Amino acid sequence: MSTPAVPLPVETRRPGAWRRLRLRPEEALFLAGFVPSSIVTVWAHASATRSGLVVPRFDAAMMRLIVASLLALTIPLLDRYAPRHRRRARPAGALEFYRAMLPFVLCIAVYTNLHDTVRFVNPHDIHHHLVAIEGWLFGGQPVVWAEQFITRGRTEVMSAFYQTFFMIAPSAVIVLWVMGKKGEAREVLLHVIVCFYTGYLLYVIFPAAPPRLYMESLGMFEVNLRGGPILNLQDSLLRMMPHDASRAAFPSLHSGVSVVTLWFAWRHCRWYFPILLFVVTGLLVSTVYLRHHYVVDLIAGAMLLPWVLWATPRFERRWNRRASARDGPSGGPSGQL
Repeated sequence: MSTPAVPLPVETRRPGAWRRLRLRPEEALFLAGFVPSSIVTVWAHASATRSGLVVPRFDAAMMRLIVASLLALTIPLLDRYAPRHRRRARPAGALEFYRAMLPFVLCIAVYTNLHDTVRFVNPHDIHHHLVAIEGWLFGGQPVVWAEQFITRGRTEVMSAFYQTFFMIAPSAVIVLWVMGKKGEAREVLLHVIVCFYTGYLLYVIFPAAPPRLYMESLGMFEVNLRGGPILNLQDSLLRMMPHDASRAAFPSLHSGVSVVTLWFAWRHCRWYFPILLFVVTGLLVSTVYLRHHYVVDLIAGAMLLPWVLWATPRFERRWNRRASARDGPSGGPSGQL
């Protein structure tokens, strides 16, 4: 008589382990933004190809889409295998930091693609209204007024400040992480990512070309921006964009993300606040000087702060409650390595 098979212990069978992927709130936001933006990117690329247009920017967008997809696929790998390295401090710390920063990197991929594709979703531009509002508020156009301060040296300095945008939020996160404030670092990242995705939605609702495109088309500028290698690098990147494609001026995420980061630097790392304030001030001035934003864009971007502070913790609590209910008492804390 054969001996009946002894079933494996429940904890070693792990049925459906790959299906129980525990996404963090910021990872869920990426998926929510990445899927529709990917569809639009593919659509824009296909439309350009059918029209016989050779647009390097759309080709670059497709490459970013592929890279972002590959990076996103590392999330389930981390969720499955990272717990095995908890007892090894260095690998565990590196994997934890990688997973914390990955949603920000993926968020930037969505951001850059939206610059190229907003017009394919909503062709109803509002930049003429922004120019009218600037005239009503200031009695003229601040971007044109700033021409009197243009010199080759100042243009290089402003271009250097402009390039700091993608370092502002990560710098605060890294400072907090090094200080051992990992919870606060993830708090900053989640709020910044909510700010980004809110801005993305508003880009689609209120498509607006920057002054360097719209006001230039009206012949409103009399002084050309001339600088050195930093400005030349920036211009070479901008020339890859179709002249009528960029519709990501309103609201300014340069302003919104910077203000959100400043808020948390003041709360959690006050010694870093004045350093960050200096860089952010230079960045915001540079967006007007270099004709990337209207002043009303900056005001609207800063006004995202109350919304972000209100919406983010509520979204996080709701997501974590649902994740805990789905995982059950043995599922572990949602989003943990």
